Amino acid sequence: LRTLSGNTVRFLQRGALDVASSNLQTIGELVDRMGKITASLRAFVRRSGDQGEASLEQAVDAALLLLQSHPGYAAVQLHRNYAQGPDDVRLAIEQTRLEQILVNLIANALDAMSEQAERQLWLSGQDDGERYRLTVRDNGPGIAADVRVHLFEPFFTTKPGEKGLGLGLTLSASLAAAAGSLTVQHPESGGTAFELNLAK
Repeated sequence: LRTLSGNTVRFLQRGALDVASSNLQTIGELVDRMGKITASLRAFVRRSGDQGEASLEQAVDAALLLLQSHPGYAAVQLHRNYAQGPDDVRLAIEQTRLEQILVNLIANALDAMSEQAERQLWLSGQDDGERYRLTVRDNGPGIAADVRVHLFEPFFTTKPGEKGLGLGLTLSASLAAAAGSLTVQHPESGGTAFELNLAK
C-alpha cells in the first residue's frame, strides 16, 4: 500500500491519470482483502462461550442455504446420512459455531470439485454413544501429499489468486476444539474427508 500510494502521487504529478487510476483500484482491492482477513481473525479470537447445544439438521440446512450462491453448488450431488433414527442429532457445541464450521468444510469441498463434471458430496455421521462423528467427504482430486501437513496452518491455501485467505480450516479447527476435534483423512478411493468429532 505504501509503495502504490507513493507511486500514485508521482504519477498524478506527471499527469499519468490512467496509471494512477489503476494504482488506486489496486489499493482498493488490497484494502478489501485486508478487511476480509481481519474479519476472519476477529471471528477467530472472539469466541463465544464454549457451552451450547446445536441441532445438526438445522446447522446443515443453514450452511447449505448460505452456499446456494456458490458456483459449484448447483452441480453437486449431495448425499446425507447423518440422522440417527427419527430424532435430530443434538451436539454439545454452540449453534452458530457448528454452522460456521460446516460452511467452511462444504465450501472447500465445492471448490475442490470445481474442475470436474461429476461432483459428489457426502455428509455422513456415526453415533459412538457419548460422541458423534460427522464426516464431510468429496470426490475431488484429493490433497497432494506434500501440502497435507500444512492444511490447518493460518494463511496456508492451495486456492489460486485471491480465492482463498487460508483461514477457513484454521478457524474451523479452533471452533471445533471447544467440543471436540476436526481431523482430515485421505481415502484411497480419492477425494478428501474431514471428520468433525463432537460431544453429544
